Amino acid sequence: MRKHMKLMVQGTYAGPGSGTPPENLEVWAFNIRQALVFGTVSDLADFPDTWDVVPEFASATETHWTTTTTWKATQSTHTFEPMDYLTDYVCPSLVVFMGSTGISNIVKLSSASLYPCDETGNSIGGNVATASFTTGYYGAGSGHPLPLENSIVTSWGTDRLGRRGRGRIFGPVPGVSAINVDGLLESTVVADVLAKSVGLIEGMAFSGLTGDDAHVKSVVTGPGPVGNPHPYGDYAVINKARVGQVVDTQRRRRNKEPEAYVSSAVSQ
Repeated sequence: MRKHMKLMVQGTYAGPGSGTPPENLEVWAFNIRQALVFGTVSDLADFPDTWDVVPEFASATETHWTTTTTWKATQSTHTFEPMDYLTDYVCPSLVVFMGSTGISNIVKLSSASLYPCDETGNSIGGNVATASFTTGYYGAGSGHPLPLENSIVTSWGTDRLGRRGRGRIFGPVPGVSAINVDGLLESTVVADVLAKSVGLIEGMAFSGLTGDDAHVKSVVTGPGPVGNPHPYGDYAVINKARVGQVVDTQRRRRNKEPEAYVSSAVSQ
């Protein structure tokens, strides 16, 4: 069984002062797949089948977040501890990412969850390691937020040609200060989102002390051709990022956004 990890980042919309919409009424999220390899992570390769998911029930309280886990990964005498990885690499990188001027200041970071996944892309045995933020981290954008389905998209590039070599994440909603007089994103905001996106990928890269220790890199993977029995069997390491000047829309979120209507009778 070829294995990899999925990082799910989640948050809510509850500004430091506004409180509208109420926290937990709506959420935002994005996923980044990761190659966990005990050894060298090639730019293009199959996911390894050499490490095992081992039960480990633990928790820890850090200064700005708490962590829990139900698993760890082992290969021979080497071990990968997902709680340590979240604390030392993922969470600090997300805190910096949230400081982007392309993210509205009503956007709050809530959690980061790390799943060990099989070739279907799903969690193995329902296992997960989670960091839950106890300190409020908000976006740095100012002004009223755009409608919540609006997003600044970061596209990922790799050395693999074609659609399977590209990926993207929909960032949480920007504020109106991100928009220029032409209705496009300010160039400074585009540059900031790009820098923060690159910093996120670079900050989450992990190299063990020796060549056989655990190594982690963010990747693009799956789902592959229709009928592929191993849709998440191989990967391409993310080595490029791109951000455009046009605000994108998440249609699936638009249909979930609560809406209050007003109506009036019409006389003729």
